[in-house]
Amino acid sequence: MNSFKEFLIEFEKYLEKKFWNFKKYEIDDYFLYDIEKISVVLIERKEEFSKEHIICKELLNLKNEKYYNYPDIKIKPFCSKYIKEWVTFYPFKGKITEELKLIDKKQPSLKLLERYENWEGYGVVIAGFQLENNNEKGYAFVKFSSICGIVELREVAKHLLDAYIDFTIENPSVNIENEKVIKIVNEFEFMIDKTMAKILNERYIKKYSIDSLRKAKEIADLKGFWTSVYLKDKKEIPYDLFNDLENGKTEDIGIIYDIYTNNMKSRMPKIEDFDKEYYYVTVLYTDNLDVYGFYNYLSDDKSVKAGDKVLVNRAGDDVVALVTKAKYYLGAEVPFPVSRTKQIIKKIENDEELQKYGYKPEDFAGYEFYDDEDEDEPEYYHYLYYIVTTLCDKQEIADRISKTLMEKKLVAGSQISKVRSDYWWGGKIETKEEFKLEFRTRADKINEIVETIKSIHDYQVPAISRTEIRCLTEEMEKWIDESVEY
Repeated sequence: MNSFKEFLIEFEKYLEKKFWNFKKYEIDDYFLYDIEKISVVLIERKEEFSKEHIICKELLNLKNEKYYNYPDIKIKPFCSKYIKEWVTFYPFKGKITEELKLIDKKQPSLKLLERYENWEGYGVVIAGFQLENNNEKGYAFVKFSSICGIVELREVAKHLLDAYIDFTIENPSVNIENEKVIKIVNEFEFMIDKTMAKILNERYIKKYSIDSLRKAKEIADLKGFWTSVYLKDKKEIPYDLFNDLENGKTEDIGIIYDIYTNNMKSRMPKIEDFDKEYYYVTVLYTDNLDVYGFYNYLSDDKSVKAGDKVLVNRAGDDVVALVTKAKYYLGAEVPFPVSRTKQIIKKIENDEELQKYGYKPEDFAGYEFYDDEDEDEPEYYHYLYYIVTTLCDKQEIADRISKTLMEKKLVAGSQISKVRSDYWWGGKIETKEEFKLEFRTRADKINEIVETIKSIHDYQVPAISRTEIRCLTEEMEKWIDESVEY
């Protein structure tokens, strides 16, 4: 393709395929496309260096998106097919332009300025944090494209100190207490008010080295909340939120709550303890020795070693586990956060004690230990992830199981579908219409899920199974971890 007209023909075919309706306007030497009253695109031809150059500008895109940098009206995918030094696409930046005002005069029926003024803006989800010191309250806000429902507040908070450190390093001459810090760390865009900056400065920057602070991921007394705003410019900073909080106007702010439990707070390593050693043992649950599922526990008993049997708590039940590895870690290098790692209950000292829990030494005879003395360490995961499946024949039972598991935060998600089941029962083949339930969860919740399903189910033999999810994206792992209660 090498002509402007042919490009327009293909462009209009694309619009007819992707959108409900659009209108075309020819103004001077360019064309305007008004797409579903939401997006307005200008296309013009220019001659540059004796070559034809096509310019596509998205002048408006008034979609109120929950995730502010992913609008539904996407012209760029089409244009990218033809970008060979002769097609350039400019997305809408959220700002009114002089060009748009001029077009409004030439084609008043478009009412571009009026539409822009009536537009709320991009819907942006904001994570908020509060830190108190001597009756002063400091605040930080974080913008991120897909923050709500996927990212947990304490996961965002882990980058707060890094953002502040980076800003102070890059701006050594700035009077930090009179600035609102703007810093992007791992795609999180942090905005910190002067009181938050002051507290962080006094509590951390003046007392510890940068190397030590880089290891600090958790601020124990940090509180968090969710809120949302509409921004007409994606780069706009919602300063009004700071002003509202500083002036006590919190009607539109979410509930402010501790993002760490008291138990977590009590177990977080202090910065001065980062060089302290913690003794971690990696175990396999005895009832799942054939499953590749390793779990980390802390141990005060330093005599525990690989091959020992220990008593641990799993999802509220005390169970026997086989130690596969025991190792010291510095506070900044632990395999799983200290604040979220359980302690072993006790080491099982002898075979007689082991038999009290229903096991014999020969039950462990077939397990082969991994010798990593001269090799790279294997990659252990604290949790594995599963899909748990069950069937029932009543809608109310299916709904009750799903609702109960979701409310108890035992599962991250639930799917219910209708299926036809053929199965053996009472010596003959039965056929029945049933509801199939599937739940995504972590391994540590399976026992409680099974017991909950059994307590609700009306089948004599409920069909409950689990399937390990072996191929899981990092984003899905985060979603399950943040949705299922520890």
